[in-house]
Amino acid sequence: IINYQILLLKESKIAFKRFANSKSFTEKEINYFEKVYENLFKESLRNLDELTTVVTADKLRMSDDERLVVIDAIYLEMQDKLMFLRNFNASNNILALQRAKEHNDINSLRGIYEIKN
Repeated sequence: IINYQILLLKESKIAFKRFANSKSFTEKEINYFEKVYENLFKESLRNLDELTTVVTADKLRMSDDERLVVIDAIYLEMQDKLMFLRNFNASNNILALQRAKEHNDINSLRGIYEIKN
């Protein structure tokens, strides 16, 4: 669970930096990406808080079986968040590549037809 948290933070920072520097996205889109990453991070912190509460024996009265069920649920939630992040980043990578290709195609056509601007 903690490794998933680390991966979420690391991968979202790398992707955000790449998207922000790519010139393929508008400021509005970059702001949207930032909100998605912030929300994922906040929700993952909520999962870590829940994990801390569950594993701290004094906080809740639960049997070991009940604790394991909750820990498994937290694990699955973190796994879902990481899978979402990776799909989100992959989709945006594809979009950035498509936009870069379109930009290059337009510039090539302008060169062929000697269009300025």
